Amino acid sequence: MAELPQALSDLLTLEENAQIDQTMLPTRDRFSIRLTVYCWRYLQQLSTKLQTPIEELQPEQINEGVATDTQLQEGQHVDADFIGWFSYLVTSSLKPLGAIAQQNQVSINELVLEDITKWYQQSYST
Repeated sequence: MAELPQALSDLLTLEENAQIDQTMLPTRDRFSIRLTVYCWRYLQQLSTKLQTPIEELQPEQINEGVATDTQLQEGQHVDADFIGWFSYLVTSSLKPLGAIAQQNQVSINELVLEDITKWYQQSYST
């Protein structure tokens, strides 16, 4: 299996993976949680780098941030298609992250893993 670039491999700990698995949600929903967390953590890093709140990041800023991320580009299998896909994924994550933040009445940056997993559990049960 191909290794994730270092910029992505540190975005979710083994303990957090176990916590997501303990939700007992279907595989696709646990995968969605993991993707959302990856993107959330990546957005936190980008937000810090650009000194811009996550909620104010524009798609162009996200695309530029991903495209110029030297740590991400060090990955073995990272090419223009991956960069484009990952930029789209990160930008798209703003919608569920915004909904989760609104539900919890916090900023996206202030979310915690439990907020994200709880939101997916509620979405699955309805």
